[in-house]
Order: sequence, then C-alpha cells, then structure tokens
Amino acid sequence: MTSSQDGGSFMGAGELAQHAVRAMGYLRELHEACAAGDKAKAQRALRQALSELETARTSLRIGHE
Repeated sequence: MTSSQDGGSFMGAGELAQHAVRAMGYLRELHEACAAGDKAKAQRALRQALSELETARTSLRIGHE
C-alpha cells in the first residue's frame, strides 16, 4: 500500500492505515460482544484494538523523528 490513493502520501502511511483497519475490525467485534453480553470477548477485542492503535501511534511518532 504505497500509492497516495491507499494512504501512502507519507512514509509508513500504508502500514499505519493497515493498523487502523485491523483496529476497526476489533472494534466491530467489541460492539458485537457487548450486544451479545459477552464480557470476556469484549475485553479481548478491546485489548486487541488498543494494541493496534498503540502500534500505529508508535510508528507515526517514529516517522516524525
């Protein structure tokens, strides 16, 4: 994913976008788990979403340095 259409307008943008997409998937799982009343699944999905977003944030910071 390096074209500007795919979010490749700066170094690492494609990878950052991939982390965001994965985080969105986990947030969907979180929503579904909450709707189903599955606390364990909701906690797991939230941890995974946060991990993806933290990885994205770290890679973005490294790109600015």
